Amino acid sequence: MNTQVQQDDNLIAGEDWARADFYGLLSQLFSGKVTDEFLARFREIDRDTLDITTPLGFEFSELIRVVGQFDSKKINQEFVDNFIGVGRPEVMLYGSYYMAGFLNEKPLIALRDDLAKFGLTRDEALVETEDHIAFLCEVMRYLILADDPPVSFAEQRAFFQAHMASWYVRMADDIEAASNTDFYKTVGRLARVFFDVETQSFDFESAV
Repeated sequence: MNTQVQQDDNLIAGEDWARADFYGLLSQLFSGKVTDEFLARFREIDRDTLDITTPLGFEFSELIRVVGQFDSKKINQEFVDNFIGVGRPEVMLYGSYYMAGFLNEKPLIALRDDLAKFGLTRDEALVETEDHIAFLCEVMRYLILADDPPVSFAEQRAFFQAHMASWYVRMADDIEAASNTDFYKTVGRLARVFFDVETQSFDFESAV
């Protein structure tokens, strides 16, 4: 994504930093380019310090547990086997597929129009189109952290509802149902729970 986030720590609440971190985490995990250095940071986290009484805390704890069983080579190969593959992937990670039934359809055009409003464009070096879940998570991270100009919570909600809310559950269900997603089942469950939290937060704010 061709953009830089201008950040002012005094203007960004701790909750928003946490939201941005989760979007960044999911973007990296769904990029197919996980590194051992990235995984090493998870192995430094003490699971006993996490609150597993909440769905999000539990699934994050499960991710840390599963990370201990995989290296980057195995994770990235699982990504290729399930999300790229030869011919049609086992699981699609593109919003237009879930929203329209085909890739590169009207939802992608609408997404590009909305991205243009924020001055965002796709890096031409990327193979994936803008409706890929990793790209969308990176966009949400940008919208949360941007402050030049800032992006309102209402604008974040509108983007999420237009381009992610209607299909993330089906994507997560497909990941969990796939026969060869040993690592990514956990990632899919974490994504579903986090997006559920985002949906509830957006719904609460819109009702106030």
